[in-house]
Amino acid sequence: MKRICFVDFSMSVTGGVEQVTASLANELCKYYKVFIYEINPEGEPAYSLDSRIHIVKGQSGNTRLREMIMGNFCQFIHFVNAFQIDMILLMGNYPALVVSPSRFFTKAKYVFCDHGGLMNEWEKKDITAIRFWAAVTAHKIVVLTKKTRKDYIKRFHIKPGKVQCIYNWISEEVLCAKRPYDIQSHKIISVGRFGREKGYDMLVQTAKKVLPRHPHWQWHVYGTGEVFDEISAAVEECGLSGQLILKGNVKNAYRLYPEYAFFVLPSYREGLPLVLLEAMALGLPMISFDIETGPNEIIEDGKNGYLIPPYNLENMADRIEELMSNEEKRIRFSEHQGKKGKFGKEAILKQWINLIEGLYEK
Repeated sequence: MKRICFVDFSMSVTGGVEQVTASLANELCKYYKVFIYEINPEGEPAYSLDSRIHIVKGQSGNTRLREMIMGNFCQFIHFVNAFQIDMILLMGNYPALVVSPSRFFTKAKYVFCDHGGLMNEWEKKDITAIRFWAAVTAHKIVVLTKKTRKDYIKRFHIKPGKVQCIYNWISEEVLCAKRPYDIQSHKIISVGRFGREKGYDMLVQTAKKVLPRHPHWQWHVYGTGEVFDEISAAVEECGLSGQLILKGNVKNAYRLYPEYAFFVLPSYREGLPLVLLEAMALGLPMISFDIETGPNEIIEDGKNGYLIPPYNLENMADRIEELMSNEEKRIRFSEHQGKKGKFGKEAILKQWINLIEGLYEK
């Protein structure tokens, strides 16, 4: 049986990368022996993992990249060789940077899984350099969108056969949470980690334009992160605490989606946002900025939601108010099937298995 190892920074984080890692590992362990190597373990996994998955803990306590690289270098090489790992899936930029030097001291195949968009952070030279290093040293690159695949080929001069686009799938657990659309709901939902890239500063400014004119509506935001206190203070300063409510972290937030009228994603940048995949699967109308990658591969403008010119708060506010006031449109958006089929688990899992078997044979 082939041995597959995922490398993640910390599975205790409630984030999209960790959710995808858990979901993919839980399926692949039916076909392979699966390990997850945590570079900097900080607690129990945030997402449920199959009992067949083996968790390996790296060097904990180091927060600086150099110390993490040095601390995990020999340990990771020993682990890969001792357990005869056949393939390593590097789940994101920093896991790739920390353990990819070991690629030259093992026989395993290395797959760099980029969960963002190359051009979203192109001006950040350190991140771009990490991506370039990971792309060059890996045997295969997996990206989340067709746009990002083209960017890797063009910008890094990568051979087309080395870069593959594989979407995240919509999990069965999410599909089972489907309920009839609640036309009586007067609540908006946003979900995501409170990082600066998630655009919660713009969310507050948009809410300031909209909510005071609709006192019977509320906007609930789920998640935690480094800017939570900052955003909380901004909500208070704008006098919105009675309508714009920060709900904190909730496990499996998608279970709450049927309680809401529509979903708003205010991000500056995304890869392929799982929260939008979940919203689409559950028939929730969506509004998002039409940023470089992600939302435009899920939202069909005017059919199941709206794509807003990036960072145009006036346009965002107008579209939110349009959905607030138009029940028929919300119902029509909820019922639209559109792109749901291409995010099915069976077809996407087959792509992963074909990738693993194809690399193993080379």
